[in-house]
Amino acid sequence: MEKYDFVAIGGGNTGLSAAYRIAAAGKKVALVDKGPVGGLCSLAGCNPKKVLVRATEVLDEVRRAGEHGIEVEVNRVDWSRVIDRKKSFTDPVPAQTEESLSKKGIALIRGLARFVSPDAIEVDGRQLEAEGFVIATGSTPRRLFFPGAEATRISDDILDLRTVPRDLVIVGAGVVAFEFGQVFARLGSRVSMLMPSDRALRGSDADLVAVLIEHSKRLGIDFVAHARVHGLSTRESRFAVDAEASGERRTFEADFVLNAAGRVAALESLNLPAAGVAGHAKGVVVDDYLRSPGNRRVFAGGDAHGKRQLSPVASYEGRVIARNFLEGDVERASYDAIPQAVFTVPPLAWVGLTEEEACEKGARIAVVSHDMETWRVFAIAGERPARAKVVLEKDTGRILGAHLLGACAGELIHVFAMAMRYGLTTADLDKMVWTYPTFSAALDSTWK
Repeated sequence: MEKYDFVAIGGGNTGLSAAYRIAAAGKKVALVDKGPVGGLCSLAGCNPKKVLVRATEVLDEVRRAGEHGIEVEVNRVDWSRVIDRKKSFTDPVPAQTEESLSKKGIALIRGLARFVSPDAIEVDGRQLEAEGFVIATGSTPRRLFFPGAEATRISDDILDLRTVPRDLVIVGAGVVAFEFGQVFARLGSRVSMLMPSDRALRGSDADLVAVLIEHSKRLGIDFVAHARVHGLSTRESRFAVDAEASGERRTFEADFVLNAAGRVAALESLNLPAAGVAGHAKGVVVDDYLRSPGNRRVFAGGDAHGKRQLSPVASYEGRVIARNFLEGDVERASYDAIPQAVFTVPPLAWVGLTEEEACEKGARIAVVSHDMETWRVFAIAGERPARAKVVLEKDTGRILGAHLLGACAGELIHVFAMAMRYGLTTADLDKMVWTYPTFSAALDSTWK
């Protein structure tokens, strides 16, 4: 039996964040992963996806250059070169992560972990005992259950696709669906997004999503609401997706069918009952300190418990877990002011409550909405659409939620997130002096 102070099960954001901090405190730490290490965000998520988004963002800027008096033609897009550029960011990650683990004295153990008792796991015949564990095994694409579903592909596959598909069908209407949908629509693909309901990007503001959908339709994306896929078949090296939408049966031809129906916690191999760890539909059950109530040795973070499937949240949770392991339960995980963004062009970003959520909570609210396309800084930049909605507590001016659609929204949302985190009101923000003319300066009018 090998003995450690702490074992991280999973080499992504949560596992690495917790392991580094606990090792820095002088503890004996191991990290278990079947490999490659580095995490979804770095290898097949946020970073590589942003490379593709940036390429088509530049393409969009070039195509619109005429608005600024610049005449230029796009001769062609060498998508294979874009994929090579993407690989220059992803390929080095595993080796760099392994080197970092070694320098920090963390043992990297290859294989799948399986609990054999509340204080021990087994990895390919090796048994590891520890005072603490973190389940940080991440997530896996949600399975689709219709005939031929095994022929659908996932984000990993489309990130390596060197030939732009003529026809792309996307099953789902979340962040991944919108980001890849826009990327390939800008490249000339005919994109059909099969939405399970008439509501896309749940958790974000419905009014701003409606504007984003209309903008995406102008790119050529076909949004199919209330779509239910009955089957997927092959036709002469292409695919035929048989679906029903609002009572009408339709067939969608495609070169590539993307499963963007979300992700679920990857827990199958862990044998959680042996550890006394409970689970539910979204993943591991944890308390406010990210510990398992049934086994205080075990923490869970990132996608493993299903609270927020966001890489910066996973890193944050790793920090919380490390502190609670080292110092006792001293920090509760807080999700009240977590910003997030959809990297479409333009991006959609939000933090806090939607108008609908605030009303459901019975709050006395004031909602301020603006179409910002004609505002000076957006008009000069030629960026559109541009919208803002801010949800305020009526009596105090405290910000309950903020929603932005427009240029730099993913950056600008942090102003509202910081205000919410530190209890700043609109009266406090009114004291700010902003650099002008910048997109940030426009924020000063969004709550008025």
